[in-house]
Amino acid sequence: MAELLEPLTAEPGRQFIRVQVGADPRQTPAELLLPILLDPDFDRGEYVTPETPTTVPQLTRALTELSVTAAQIVPFLVHTCTTDLAHGGTRGPWSIETAQTALQCVVDTLGTKTRWWTNVAYSAWCWGHGDFSADFMSNPVTGHDFDRAVVGIGNSATVTLLAFADS
Repeated sequence: MAELLEPLTAEPGRQFIRVQVGADPRQTPAELLLPILLDPDFDRGEYVTPETPTTVPQLTRALTELSVTAAQIVPFLVHTCTTDLAHGGTRGPWSIETAQTALQCVVDTLGTKTRWWTNVAYSAWCWGHGDFSADFMSNPVTGHDFDRAVVGIGNSATVTLLAFADS
């Protein structure tokens, strides 16, 4: 799985996404996300406030478990990994088609019983149509204008994505 996602982390100077693949599904979503946020190489953004989560309990409150199928999570992951969250349009090393193939493989590898969490909320219509371009609410986890954390915990592996952008 790490090899599949490597193009998201390999480009020097990439500033819009962080990816972590893990092997311990006993960790909580907040425990998986916190090391990314506190990594000394990660600029948490211009708008860090005392309310910006920095602990496991704070991150736990910011993340919500999703009730979605594997077929619904793939478009969400594709949008997360290929879209400029601030301005729309594509961003990153992957085309939508390449991302679709790689992320479907990630979802398949994690397994059918994978549980997913995020800090953003979309309507049932968005999930049903795979359209994540607007109409969402967010519990920010960084000091960037826009951020989206996605954590998947499967039977024997985990994946954590953090996309962010500034206006």
